[in-house]
Amino acid sequence: MRIAAKIVGLGFAVYFLAFVCRFDVFSSPVRNNRHGWLGPLIRGDTHSIDIGKTYDYESDDLFYYHVFWPLCKLWILANGL
Repeated sequence: MRIAAKIVGLGFAVYFLAFVCRFDVFSSPVRNNRHGWLGPLIRGDTHSIDIGKTYDYESDDLFYYHVFWPLCKLWILANGL
């Protein structure tokens, strides 16, 4: 049981670290007209356009936002959106 708990804890830690490495967690929020608030800005993203205090995501490729949806949702809630 302890080994399983360690494996699950390590899995969550790796998932969180991947989120922090893939997204700029200190950025302004990203919004899509069709899907609403998505989360933080993806590092090196060319589909996001700075429109002032937020970014507009102009693509239908939401792969990273789907993979990291739980952490993106927490990020959105933490930013009061």
